[in-house]
Order: sequence, then structure tokens, then C-alpha cells
Amino acid sequence: MDIRHRRVETNGIRLHFITGGSGPVVLGMHGWPESHRQYRCLIERLGDRYRFVAPDLRGCGDSDKPQSGYEPTTIASDMLGLLDAEGVEHFHILSHDLGGPPALALAYLSGGRALSLATVETPFFGLDYPGYVDPQVAYWHLGMHMNMDITRLLVEGHEEEYLRHFFRDFAYNPAAVPEEEVQAYVAAMRQPGTLRASLNLYGYIPQIAAQTRQLTEQRLSVPMMAWGGRSSFGTHCIDSANAIASEAYGGVIEECGHWVFQERTSFICDQLDRFWAGKA
Repeated sequence: MDIRHRRVETNGIRLHFITGGSGPVVLGMHGWPESHRQYRCLIERLGDRYRFVAPDLRGCGDSDKPQSGYEPTTIASDMLGLLDAEGVEHFHILSHDLGGPPALALAYLSGGRALSLATVETPFFGLDYPGYVDPQVAYWHLGMHMNMDITRLLVEGHEEEYLRHFFRDFAYNPAAVPEEEVQAYVAAMRQPGTLRASLNLYGYIPQIAAQTRQLTEQRLSVPMMAWGGRSSFGTHCIDSANAIASEAYGGVIEECGHWVFQERTSFICDQLDRFWAGKA
């Protein structure tokens, strides 16, 4: 599959992104500590039917690393500027992990341009429904990463050991993420400014919760899919989607952890293809 690297000036910053495939556009929004690379395995499987646009979100990968602007609505504006530059009118949204809150904001703010929203292993902050548990209760690293200066002090110089913990221990299959990918993410995190900037995805959790709470006061009219791994977020993702959207699909993936795209590639590609084709 031919993958092109591009850059665009939007919303006061410069974003790096890749494009690949042909067909209806899918905007891929990655999580932490990943980048556009997260979507390469999906492009290989689905690029014959969909055109993927996968950016490095602000603060991550080869995109600019500003000191501010990590609220969901700001990142959603980044994405709209990128899509405008690419001449894209309508698009599906696909997100993983902390790419989920700005993806949700984009679905709300796209003015009818978004065709669907698919979230995979996303922590939803700021919601209030029966049985809701704030992800900060269950996952120790969220609170730690919100204290960005302390995290930098502890992690800088130990990036490989730290990231290996997440890729190994947050997976059902500890070998699911290929070594080549692990090394690429380690190298990226060691680049000047990347750790500091990308931790803002956690440092802004109070703003994420506030904006999510405000946006979801009205039901999301865009069809939404949410999947969680049994060994990770479990039912949190689909329960949250049912509370957010008028039309929600998804569930829990057995024998799967946080890295769904690598752990259950065939399953998630099949589910996404059916969803985007309106057959979910």
C-alpha cells in the first residue's frame, strides 16, 4: 500500500500526517504513546476500500509541540483544518485511547460532515450514568501523568523501559506490538519536547472531562461504535457510548487488552468495515 507523508499548517500549528488507500475517508486519531504509525496495519487491511488520513496529534510524533491547546475542542479544530486542506467534506472518525475525547468533540462539532464515530479502548471522562466509573479510579498512570513534571523527572532517560511496560502489561498478548513498533515509539518519545508535550493529553484531563460533560448534554446524532478489550476497559467503552449516542454499537473483545489494532487486527477490521458500510 502506497503511504504518503504530508504536512499542513492549521490552527496555528504544523501537523504531520500520512495518507493511504482509496475510497471514503477515515480520519484516524491515535492514543498515547503512539502516533500515525498506529494506523498502518489498518491501512494494509482496509486501504483497498477506504482512504485513511492519520495525523500525529499536536504534541506527538512529528507534529508541532506547543505549550497549550490540548483541549478536545482545540484538537478537533486542528482536525477540521487538516481535512479542509485535504479537500475532504465528509469522513468517518476512528480513534484509540486518548484520541477518543477529541474524536468525540469532532463528531459533535463537525457540522454534519462526520459520517460516523468509532472509538476503540477509549477512557471517557466527565460522564454521569448508572454504573459509571471515572477511569482515573481504575488506572494508576492517569493521575501520575497528570503531574507532568514529576512524570518527566522519572521517565526521561528510561523511556524504553517505561513504554515497554505499557505495550507488554496492558496487552492480553504481551508480544502483540511488534518490536519494530516499540522501538519506533521509544525513538519518537526521546525526541526533544515529545514527552513534555504528549503528556498534556493527560494534563488536560480536567478540561477533557468538563468539555465532554458539556458536549454530551445532548445526544450524539452521529452513529457511534465503541469496543473495549476484556483485559482492559471492558464494558466501559460500550456503556459510555450507549449513554452518549442515539445509535451505538460495539461491545467487549474477548482475549484482548488495550492494543486492539495489533491484538485482534482481523476482528476489528471486520467490525469497522461493517460499521462504515452501514451493516453494523
